[in-house]
Amino acid sequence: MLGKASNIMIIPFKEKIQKLISDLGHPFLLQTSLVFLAFIIPLIILYIIDTGSFDYLWKGRAPYLLFLWLFFLEAILGWKKLKEETFTGWTKKTVLATITLVLPTLYATGLHFGLRNSIIELGRIVGVPAEQYGEWYLTHSWPFSLEYILFAIFFIASIWLLYGFRGLKIFTVSCFFIGGVGIFYMIDTFYPYGTFTTLQSFVPVTVYGASSLLNLLGYGTRTFPSGSDGLGLTVTSANSSYSAIVSWSCAGSHSLFLYSFMIMLFLRGSSISRNRKIIYVIAGALGTFFVNILRIVAILLAGVNSGASLAATFHEFYGEFFFIAWMFIYLTLIFLIETRIIPKKPTNKETEYVIKDNGHTATSKSINKDENFSNQAHSILGARKNNGIS
Repeated sequence: MLGKASNIMIIPFKEKIQKLISDLGHPFLLQTSLVFLAFIIPLIILYIIDTGSFDYLWKGRAPYLLFLWLFFLEAILGWKKLKEETFTGWTKKTVLATITLVLPTLYATGLHFGLRNSIIELGRIVGVPAEQYGEWYLTHSWPFSLEYILFAIFFIASIWLLYGFRGLKIFTVSCFFIGGVGIFYMIDTFYPYGTFTTLQSFVPVTVYGASSLLNLLGYGTRTFPSGSDGLGLTVTSANSSYSAIVSWSCAGSHSLFLYSFMIMLFLRGSSISRNRKIIYVIAGALGTFFVNILRIVAILLAGVNSGASLAATFHEFYGEFFFIAWMFIYLTLIFLIETRIIPKKPTNKETEYVIKDNGHTATSKSINKDENFSNQAHSILGARKNNGIS
C-alpha cells in the first residue's frame, strides 16, 4: 500500500517538472545554458591558472562573477520573451554562434600555452606606456583590459547570433557591464593615474570629503599636488603619519559605474513612478559616492595606525566590501519602501469591479505591477545573497 501511495505522489511531481521545462521552452533553455557554459568553463580554467586574480574587483577577474549574476537575472526576467524564439536548425548564424561560444575557452586554454606572451608583445606594439609608468601596466593591466574587451565581443556576438536584436535589448545591462569594465580598464592602462583628466574631476571632491571626515575624527590632514598622478593626502596622528595619492580610478568613478548597472536592472520593468525612480537613482549615486569616501578614510586610518602593509591589504581586498554592503542595504531599502511603506495605487492594468446587489458590495481586482516588482526584487536580492561577490 505504501509503495502504491508513493507512486501516486511521484507521478504528479514528474509531470510538474516536465511542464516547467516545457513552459521554459527547450530552445531557450538550451541556448541560455550554452551561453552560461561558454563563460563558466573558461572562468574555471582561468581560476585554476591564476586563482588570486579573482580576489580583485579593480584590475582583476572578480567582476566576471558579477557579470554572470547580471546575466542570470536578465535571463530570468526576460525568459517569457526569449522563449518565443524558435530553433530554425543549423543556419549560418547558429554555426557562427557555436564558433563564438567556443572562443572564450580557447582563449583561456591558450594562456597556458604561451598566448599571454603574445598579448604582452602586442601591448608593446600598440604603445602601452610601460617605460613611463612601469612594467605592471604591460604585464598585468594590459592583459586584463584586452581580456575583458574580447569577452565582451564574444558575449555580445553570441547573444546577437542566438537571439537577434531582441536578445541584445533584453541583455542590455550584461552587455554594457562587461564592455564597460573593459573600457574602464583600457582607459586606465593607457592613461594611468591622473592623466585622464575627464574623470579626474571626481578626485578633489573625494579628497576634500575624506579630509573633512578625518578632521572630525581628530586627525590632522594636509593635501599636496602630485602632478599627473592625482591629488595627495597626508594624515597625521600623535605618533605617526601616512600619505596616499588619490587618482580617478580610486575616486568613486568605478563604484558609480557598477552602481548604475545595478540600479538599472533593479528598477527596470517595475511599476515605480518616474519621479520616484529619479529620486532613487540620484540618492543612490550620492550614497555610492559617499561610501567610497568612507572607503578612502578607512584605508588612510589603516595606514596611519597600522602601517602601509595593512593599508595596501585593505585597499586591495576589504575596501570593496563597503560598496557591496551599501548596494545590498540600499536595494533592500527601496524594496521595503515600495512594498511596505508606499500605499499601492490603482494602475492602468488594475481593474476594479463593483457589484451591488441589495446593499451588498463585492470588489474584485486584477493583479497589478506592484506584485511583479515584489517578485523581481526578491529574485535580485536573493541572488545577491547567494552570489560569491555579494
